[in-house]
Amino acid sequence: MSNSCWYCYWGWAVPAAKIFNEAKRRLDGWDDPLTLGPAHIVWADENFDDNSIKVCLDSCDKNKTDWPDDIIVVVKWSLEELLKIPEKDRDIEPQASRDDEDSSAELFPPTCPVMRPYMI
Repeated sequence: MSNSCWYCYWGWAVPAAKIFNEAKRRLDGWDDPLTLGPAHIVWADENFDDNSIKVCLDSCDKNKTDWPDDIIVVVKWSLEELLKIPEKDRDIEPQASRDDEDSSAELFPPTCPVMRPYMI
């Protein structure tokens, strides 16, 4: 059975996973604000490109009433930290994998260290 979800198969770039894990720690282990809140496009949908991160930051500013301010501070921190990492070092799914969505992710190994975030 093939797995076409590249990030599901391989994991995230280590710096991105560490940021997620630290944000989750700051939220006392609660990842809903990251994966269901205004940053879900990045953290749940695994879109690590600059534009997606900026859209989520903008969403944080516009949707503060949906989440308490202390939660939004952590979500924004996670996105701002991601932007400090060069896009090529966090948005690491190989272009060949994106171009061939029907192929198994295992055919396109990462070119940098990866790890799975602590999504429990």
